[in-house]
Amino acid sequence: MARTPSSTFDLSDLRGLPPRNASPHATRAEAVVRGECLALGLTQPGHAAYTSMTSYLFPMAPADRLIPMGLLNDILFYVDDLYSPHRSSLDDTMSPEAAEMMDRAVEALRSGTVSAGALPDTKAISVGFARVREMFSRSAPPLLLERLATAVEECLQAMKRPVRDIYVNGTPDIERYAHIRYSDSGMKVEVELADYASGFLLPDEVIRQPVIRRARDITVHIGGLMNDLFSYHKEVIRHGQMFNLVPVMQSALHCSPQEAFNAAVQHVNLLTDEFEEITLSRPAHADTPLAAQTAQYLESLADQISATYHWQFHTSRYKESGSAISQLKAPVQPRQA
Repeated sequence: MARTPSSTFDLSDLRGLPPRNASPHATRAEAVVRGECLALGLTQPGHAAYTSMTSYLFPMAPADRLIPMGLLNDILFYVDDLYSPHRSSLDDTMSPEAAEMMDRAVEALRSGTVSAGALPDTKAISVGFARVREMFSRSAPPLLLERLATAVEECLQAMKRPVRDIYVNGTPDIERYAHIRYSDSGMKVEVELADYASGFLLPDEVIRQPVIRRARDITVHIGGLMNDLFSYHKEVIRHGQMFNLVPVMQSALHCSPQEAFNAAVQHVNLLTDEFEEITLSRPAHADTPLAAQTAQYLESLADQISATYHWQFHTSRYKESGSAISQLKAPVQPRQA
């Protein structure tokens, strides 16, 4: 049941990193992706509202890399919008047919194997992921394909988790929620693409270095938790969902929705502060041949954090005339060059 907003929430205190100029290839890449999705039959009324996200995440990427990344992201949006649980009660879970479809999708991404299932579009989704694999194979080594398949699988598995899984002793637990949201948001997929978008692939020993690992983790957390703020009206007010940082904080902190929203903003801002502290410190491998690539990788993560903020203000996906969030009542503004 939809809730009636009791007050207007404000995003003016939310911090966003400065954006870089958008890729000059964005328009062409987005048109190709839309054509691919149309051919696959994987479009929906809100498609145009999310297809621009990839060029915000990777503003420096060339078209031949924006296209496979964009197709992967659009299919993930399609699956999430149609098949993730509603999560308006403790035990809302994904249907067995949707869970089967997601397993088949992962197999298609890992091996290119396409199979049908109970849902009408199961085969189309598998074909889509197989197409993503084909596109990435042209410019990506097997290591990246494995990283992507693992991240996508983690995302789809996390979508299956019911709200009950974030509870401890009858109360939502903020850390447990953040742990599930870490995978459920899909931002782990974007982090795995941060070096590929720039034309290289960092080895595992660099990815696992504590400073880089923490920068990656912060980027993923900001992506999911900041989205909770922008999607608050759509998810919580309109659909009564419980799986959102704001109601989780409200229950955990025993406070009002307004206080919980403000606390969520501050939580995300602290993560942004920590990311900036990491990037200002001496980077890992500063005296090795990997120094330039490591620095570029951190810049790509910063682009993703910036995109999380700026794209969500740009897209019509979270804007409504009656939104509980004052900044999201305005009409969608044209994208700045």
